[in-house]
Amino acid sequence: MNTTHTYIALISLALCSGTVLGQGQPPGEATVSRAEHQALKKDFEALWAEMKAVREAQADAERALLQDASGPTWPELERIRLTQDMIEQILLETKYGESNFHVTGFAFTRFTNQEGEDSSFTAVVAPIILWELSDRLLFEAELEFGLETEDGEGKTEVELEYAHASYILNDYVTLGAGKFLTPFGIFGERLHPSWINKLPDAPMAFGHHGGLVPMSSLGAYVRGGFPIADAKANYAFYLSNGPSLNIEGHGVGTLNFENFDDINNNKAFGGRIGFLPIPEVELGYSFQFSNVTPSGFDQQADALLQSIDISYVTESDLLGGLIDVRFELVFSDVDDVAFAAEEEGHAEEGGHMEEEEEEGLEELLTFNNERSGGYFQLAYRPTKSDLEFLRKMEFVGRYGWLDLPSGAPEAFDQNRWTLGVNYWLDPSTVFKLAYEHTEIDGGDDFDAIKAMFSIGF
Repeated sequence: MNTTHTYIALISLALCSGTVLGQGQPPGEATVSRAEHQALKKDFEALWAEMKAVREAQADAERALLQDASGPTWPELERIRLTQDMIEQILLETKYGESNFHVTGFAFTRFTNQEGEDSSFTAVVAPIILWELSDRLLFEAELEFGLETEDGEGKTEVELEYAHASYILNDYVTLGAGKFLTPFGIFGERLHPSWINKLPDAPMAFGHHGGLVPMSSLGAYVRGGFPIADAKANYAFYLSNGPSLNIEGHGVGTLNFENFDDINNNKAFGGRIGFLPIPEVELGYSFQFSNVTPSGFDQQADALLQSIDISYVTESDLLGGLIDVRFELVFSDVDDVAFAAEEEGHAEEGGHMEEEEEEGLEELLTFNNERSGGYFQLAYRPTKSDLEFLRKMEFVGRYGWLDLPSGAPEAFDQNRWTLGVNYWLDPSTVFKLAYEHTEIDGGDDFDAIKAMFSIGF
């Protein structure tokens, strides 16, 4: 029973009490005295005024409820709160002295003592610029500052290794454009930084000069990943300015991946597909198809590059440490064309010959332009050893090879064995020492000692 009902009951009871008292008196006697009547009336008026105040209070409360009901709903209030949180986060991220701009990278000093050549030191620093414009829009670039000697004079060489922007479309697709590390195999895109590479140099088939695959490309790409039941898959496809076929000089028949301009209005199309049946194992297949005919060359040549790669990385209790196994195999198949052989008294012009009156004709040079190469690498680090010194050691072995077409100028198959020992000062700082033995079919074998101090920052 609410307060209003209680007051009404009390008033009714008071009135009834007066009536009953009046009715219970014997006839002829006064029922209620005047003083009693005035007192009863006064009580009634007080109760009535109090009841009226209660009613007004109730009306005010109902009006307040109606006003609240006409205000923002709960979802609207929640949206307002989320908006306020977002604004506060933006203000926090953009306040003076803070930025989404970050500089990282790596640097190294390398010593090379190769049989038959002068020993030498070199140094390289490669800052990497990372810029997060938003949660979805990113920019990344790497500059490489190195040293070289030309005409007996030393100078600093600057190269733009890559510079590209990417946009995260969703959890499975990222779009990008610019100069980027080519997603062909795993060494060039994932393992080439000096502090990540287990040895002081790159495998023969994956070097900047003389390698069979592009280290970087200029164009656009789409990449991402997705689950397949309990496994995972990743992909990357790109369209870029393609390589150019070298048609003269000692490198005739090889592909030039360092050209930045498109040579024939035909783009290279390639990509890599990776599959991880378990987290420790990844299998990959890469390809690139391109028309490699230089402008003005009167023969057409296409090139198909293919690669398979296998990675296995795990920390083994049985072996007491970290095992890192890598294998990559590359095939390069370029259409056979006839090249003009470079000999004294002969001239070459766009894949066909011009006769010099005093010398006569030169012969065409043809060969089956197929090449292959790869490497197998095994690294072991005793991370579970009780000795801290051993936990920082890493032992590496790599076998690499390069098979070149017979008949090509100065084309000799090569095999290289490399044994190395690394000492890790911290997770991104390492000292490397390696011994290499290179065998050249039809040439002289040679040995080399290489040392490197590298830091990732």
